[in-house]
Amino acid sequence: MTDEHTKIRAVTPADYRSVLKVMQDAGLETDGVMVLGTTYWLMEKDGQPVGAIGLEHGDGVSLLRGAAVSPSARGQGLGRALVMSAVTHAQMRGDRAIYMFSTGGDWESFGFTQVPLAIVMADIPDAPQVTHYRASASRPGGTTWMRTLS
Repeated sequence: MTDEHTKIRAVTPADYRSVLKVMQDAGLETDGVMVLGTTYWLMEKDGQPVGAIGLEHGDGVSLLRGAAVSPSARGQGLGRALVMSAVTHAQMRGDRAIYMFSTGGDWESFGFTQVPLAIVMADIPDAPQVTHYRASASRPGGTTWMRTLS
């Protein structure tokens, strides 16, 4: 996962700007980041923020939000470590599934399979990403993914 110079930790309200910066640097949308009903983590390398990820929680499911690694820190397995920490958290919550919207990436290597958008919209209707996309009448991401959790 990481070495002694790289840590993943739960964010606090004081981390808001750091999470936004990492996500913006990675080219991700930041509307609704760190709102009530979400959990976020910040990855720091040598004390500097280099990654962030979040989960929007529903009833027995979660929606992955913003798997982001700063461009200068890519290629070191940091994104994989962030995603797997979020998957582990969802499992520990007792979630039966974790969903995500994506415009790219090899999500099958994380155990995700593509599913119709309607499944996510129905299974976690109050998630910030879902309500945002409903209000804007736009389709989230290019593909919709699900990973069943045991």
